[in-house]
Amino acid sequence: MPNTFIPEHEVYGSLSAVGIKTPRHIFVDDQGKLADAPFAAGDPVVVKGIARDLWHKSDAGALAFCDFDADALAAEYSRMRERVSQGHEWLGALVAERVVFGRAGNAPSEIFVSLQRDRCCGAIVSFGFGGLLTEDWAREMKQSLLVWPVSAYTPSEAFEELSGHWLGKILLGKLRQGKPLVTAEVLRGFLEKLWRLDELMARENIGLLEINPLVVDGAGELVALDGVGLRAAETPLEPCPVSFHDDSFLNPRRIAVAGVSAKAGNVGGMILENLRQSLLGEQGLVVVKPGLEEFAGIRCVPDVAALVDDPVDILILALPASACVSMIEQLCALDGGAEVVYIVAGGIGDGADKEGLGERLSGLIDSRRRAGQWCPAIVGPNGLGMLLSPLKLNSLFIPQSKLNVQFAPDSDVALISQSGAFLITRLSRHSNLNLKYGFSIGNQLDMKLSDFMALIERDKSVRVLGIYVEGFVGGDACAVAKLVEQFRSEGRHVIIYKGGRSRLGEAAAASHTGAMTGDYHVQKRLLHKAGAILTESFNQFNAVLKWMAAYPDLKKLGKLAIVTNAGYETVGSVDTLGDNDPGRLYELSQDDREALGQVLQRHGMQGLVAPANPLDLTPMADEDVYLDCVKAMLEFGAGVVMLGLVPLSEQLDTQTLTQAEAFAARLKALAQSHDRLIGIVVDAGVPYQKYKAVFERQGFPVFDGMDMGVLGINVLKNSR
Repeated sequence: MPNTFIPEHEVYGSLSAVGIKTPRHIFVDDQGKLADAPFAAGDPVVVKGIARDLWHKSDAGALAFCDFDADALAAEYSRMRERVSQGHEWLGALVAERVVFGRAGNAPSEIFVSLQRDRCCGAIVSFGFGGLLTEDWAREMKQSLLVWPVSAYTPSEAFEELSGHWLGKILLGKLRQGKPLVTAEVLRGFLEKLWRLDELMARENIGLLEINPLVVDGAGELVALDGVGLRAAETPLEPCPVSFHDDSFLNPRRIAVAGVSAKAGNVGGMILENLRQSLLGEQGLVVVKPGLEEFAGIRCVPDVAALVDDPVDILILALPASACVSMIEQLCALDGGAEVVYIVAGGIGDGADKEGLGERLSGLIDSRRRAGQWCPAIVGPNGLGMLLSPLKLNSLFIPQSKLNVQFAPDSDVALISQSGAFLITRLSRHSNLNLKYGFSIGNQLDMKLSDFMALIERDKSVRVLGIYVEGFVGGDACAVAKLVEQFRSEGRHVIIYKGGRSRLGEAAAASHTGAMTGDYHVQKRLLHKAGAILTESFNQFNAVLKWMAAYPDLKKLGKLAIVTNAGYETVGSVDTLGDNDPGRLYELSQDDREALGQVLQRHGMQGLVAPANPLDLTPMADEDVYLDCVKAMLEFGAGVVMLGLVPLSEQLDTQTLTQAEAFAARLKALAQSHDRLIGIVVDAGVPYQKYKAVFERQGFPVFDGMDMGVLGINVLKNSR
């Protein structure tokens, strides 16, 4: 494998090509050439030993400060080459002027800059405190490094962030008694040059350039004193288009299943049984099974060769890992048979793959796509299945007795999950979560998250898309971010939980799905900038998905009012809001308090309940009190009302549910007439599931605790 290291003198050349200033310098690979250096006797210079893969010169004795003297430098050249050559391949010496640079008192003023072309997120610019203490500053100062994905940020946007950062304040003299080291115009111009440098790196196949330190010289210009880089291991190619039509996935006409048997618990058998209930009917299904003409009333074909003249849209492989790869190889050799192949099995490209099956299959797909040969779109491996409500189609290998899937063709919610278990447990936990589409995408060996997002984006009826992903394959984080932007431009919402953020989580994701998790900090900035609603826990994801599924056309989130019959919920709700944004809670004016007091008086609760927000109505309140208080909060101007109903109160109808049904309907009318959000909390056990269902049927988000409902509001507020 060729060496990819880029030494400092070559980095200087790249920087100069885009107008970034470097010290006056000369690189020599023979000490006799030092006499040609562009320095006068006595000029202060720095001598740097240049060697292959030498990143830290001072550690290897490859750095010397002196005044220019050709003979003395020749002697230093010889000594330095002898020291460095013991551990590195010597290339020569760089003699550069010693730059006197500005300092800001005791504050750090040296800068670290890097440009890296990340395989998941594209080009990334990092900007932070530099010098010998770069790593120490990073440890001591939280978020000391600014990170800008080039595809999402402009130089002007980067400048705005830098201006509010400690380093920017130091450079621009914004700290107390600080004096500017550089003008805003120069700093903004430098960032523009970094964006041009990224374009040069793309042309010249450079994967990484680091400048450390970057300083401000006496003329007020930014100068790169030191730099190294790496070339990309190989030239990236544009991804090949996935070879399937929209209808092959969202509206398939024929599906084949391989790996079906009558044995109890057989995965293929469970998939087939679920598919039989779809609108495809038995005539739209085929079983690949040698030796039989039919299986359970469904036509059989002996092998995939029989599909070439009678192709299917989707072929589901419920086979062992090695058999799956062999069958795809057969399809490719035949040049047809199925537009999409869905691999159920794991053990292909993940922690359980001991035979190199993932590399074998990836190599096959890559070679055929590069050669322009036919190749099916591959989903998975490790894909649990999919749900297509318009066809009432369920290809999960979970029996209906375990997961009672409720199809909702008119739903405006979809869910894409790298983990099949995450998909089915969301459906199990949230009985009123009705999906138009649900996809378990597995390892993303071929079809990526962005491919599925693009499919769903075309169906404009989907207003809310939930995503669970453990890793982005090459370049896909950028593609996902662009699709998020497209969703948001259409007033649609994308909720994302990114797994594998910690080192332990990364290892777990690699063993489970083979996911390359990448740098979450960069991915988070990229996706947040695109407009995604990012969640940091499963609880946050669940809460936000409930809110968004109930209010898919949400554009603006107003301030919060809380009405409950339990004092602990008033305390807990405010605790969950936290101290970071005290203005999030709607503040009652004096007129509001008087009006609310009149409502309470009308219901005989004056002197028992204080007119406040949060409002604790005590267990004495019935449905009429709740309704009038919620109406009052909406009329005052609250944008969201969290309604806490502890159903053990004798005043609430939790038995016949007649009053509860009427109450829920009137609440729904209130939410619609005021165009505001109402969330319901029923903090009680199993005996009250039917009571919760009353509000779920009206389309309300129903939570088991006040903290969960407010948690979702926190995330939504911070995303806007």
